[in-house]
Amino acid sequence: MLSNYNNNALIKLILASAIGFILAYSMYIIILVLAPNQQLLVNGVYQQVRFDNAISPYIALQPFQEFLHRPWIIFTYAWAHSGFWALLSNMLWMYCFGSVIQSLIGYKEILPLFIANYIIGGCIFLVVTALWPAIPGSRMVLGALPVVMGFAIASITLAPTFRFYLGDRLSIPLWVVLAIFLVLNIAGFSSGNITSLVVCSAAALVSFAYIKLLRSGRRPGLWFYKVGDTVQGWFTPKEFDPARFQKKRIEKFRSLHKEGHIVSKEESIDMLLDKINQKGYDSLTAEEKEMLMNASKEF
Repeated sequence: MLSNYNNNALIKLILASAIGFILAYSMYIIILVLAPNQQLLVNGVYQQVRFDNAISPYIALQPFQEFLHRPWIIFTYAWAHSGFWALLSNMLWMYCFGSVIQSLIGYKEILPLFIANYIIGGCIFLVVTALWPAIPGSRMVLGALPVVMGFAIASITLAPTFRFYLGDRLSIPLWVVLAIFLVLNIAGFSSGNITSLVVCSAAALVSFAYIKLLRSGRRPGLWFYKVGDTVQGWFTPKEFDPARFQKKRIEKFRSLHKEGHIVSKEESIDMLLDKINQKGYDSLTAEEKEMLMNASKEF
């Protein structure tokens, strides 16, 4: 999986999620060590320090009223998980469905789809909770489950007949894998976790629309790499381009002719040599060939 790292966006996402998990738990351990008697003041009441009261309120996606006080949570909630098993499960499912997408439409659609899933899905969730503040089962949403749901819907929309081959004869249809994934997560939704259901449903709709746009010939994720190339260009020194340099010399030579500037014999020879270098000797006119021949006799 690491042999083609530069062209494997899924591995980059998995490593980034692992780093987010490590950073979140590192902060939790620091708070746990520094808190007096491992007690934390929450809403005016001292509580035992836990991950869900020390870290989650500051990075997890929450209803609109809490978002107004912590607007950055729309960008952080998908990059950390509440536990190792949640991280492992989500990453395995994401690689499962994401590999289908990456193999069929390329790695350059993975990162834009990931961002669209959790940003637009999170915004839809915020709109729902703003219009319906008393939504039942309101909980914090932390982790990449909405993105995994989006990848699952994107893969089945892209290739409904896709099969995972485990050997020469044994294969599993994609829809069976999707059904298993949905059944395993329905249990979590049925326990009253309505907020997670809203975000996952929103991400699924975003992924469905994304694939439909791709099939219509559009590239909704192209902006991501254009922005990345622009930013990279700000910090990357420009390399010497011989062709561009020669083109500038030719343009300068022609402009001097138009302005009535008397061109020296050395400049004329340089121009002819540049022309040969770009287009070959046969591109010279009879006069230019004669001029070059006379110059060679002089030297």
